[in-house]
Amino acid sequence: MPKHHQALNVPYTPEQLFELVSDISRYPEFIKWIKALRVSGPKTEGPLHTCVGEAVVGFKGFTESFSTSVAAHSEDKTVAVKLVRGPFRKLENNWCFAADGAGGTIIDFTIDYEFSNLILRTLANANKDIAIDRIMGAFLAEAKRRYG
Repeated sequence: MPKHHQALNVPYTPEQLFELVSDISRYPEFIKWIKALRVSGPKTEGPLHTCVGEAVVGFKGFTESFSTSVAAHSEDKTVAVKLVRGPFRKLENNWCFAADGAGGTIIDFTIDYEFSNLILRTLANANKDIAIDRIMGAFLAEAKRRYG
């Protein structure tokens, strides 16, 4: 089961990165393999905003749809994503944004996933590092575009 943890120091504020990652409705604008996305059930209680994201993704000839619950906590600057339904046995993704004391942010990123389908699982295992780099690269490119 692929599991990945990454910590990066970037020149954007925690608030900027939290805004970028927590606004899942805008993902199709900068993540090219998301073919469609629908957000449902948005709810805000104090600093906690929750919703369900239903995405259709296309990658290397495969098209799949899945749903995740998203919990974004504006005070803690965290975003937690968990599988609702889809081609995964497991999918958990967490982002945490902390000020680095020099005007930037330390991103703490974890993802733990496993596809149910053997072909997708094999493809994901063989391309794990490439997929993680593309995910992080898409977010960092969008941060640069938005925030300079």
